[in-house]
Amino acid sequence: MSFPLDAYEATPEQQDTLTQAQNTLTGRCMTRFGFTFHAPEQPPVSGGESNARVFGLADPDTAARYGYLNPSMATAPKQRHSERPLTEAEQLALGGEKDLNPADLPSNLEEAEKGGGSDVTFNGQRLPIGGCIRESFLKLYARKANEVDILFVFNLKSEADSRAREDSRVRATSKRWSECMGKAGYTVHDPVKAAMEMGFSERELSSGRAITAAKADVRCKQQVNLVGVRYAVTTAYQKQLIEKHAETLSLAKEQLESRLALAASLTR
Repeated sequence: MSFPLDAYEATPEQQDTLTQAQNTLTGRCMTRFGFTFHAPEQPPVSGGESNARVFGLADPDTAARYGYLNPSMATAPKQRHSERPLTEAEQLALGGEKDLNPADLPSNLEEAEKGGGSDVTFNGQRLPIGGCIRESFLKLYARKANEVDILFVFNLKSEADSRAREDSRVRATSKRWSECMGKAGYTVHDPVKAAMEMGFSERELSSGRAITAAKADVRCKQQVNLVGVRYAVTTAYQKQLIEKHAETLSLAKEQLESRLALAASLTR
């Protein structure tokens, strides 16, 4: 399932490339100051699931097999622990000085380069304000002052979702779903938070009890066409926002393409 605003955001696969690129930039920065950077392990990319649960659990096969547990969590490889904790110097180089006022962080790379960095030095060089993580972020996501905030599209999606949730058509469908669940013996009101409302702990999400509830949840969603209604309403609100913010979104898309080109050159 895709939405109109998805066209202005990186896909899961592209986001994976961006993360790798930022790790590369962070590593180069750490090397500049005499340290070695070990990037954290990344979970496997699951592009097909990016919007899979945006309206709550909806797939009957997943419900019957995993209950409310996300399949990617069930099959994810165990994370290896880091070889050793970072030294204080490494922590400082990586994240910058502790208790740094967010207002003191440069908002873009041009500003950071003009400022010259912090008062902390390693290898005779001034550490960037915010450390190597901040420098790598600015080099990839905020190179110039006119860069569109990377959360701009996310915020528009959130706005569309909030409007949709308050829409009379969605509220009516959610109520019918809740009534259907009530007949099945469950007291729930939010289709997205059903597992939490039923009190399932993280360890219980794939239990027999959770699987039974999840199957009823999906069955009720199908009976009232909850996903179809919410998708149509959310899509309509997103299209309104795209029309309203067309110029900014066009700029955001151009900058995303430029960012991806840079990321590709760093991860070859």
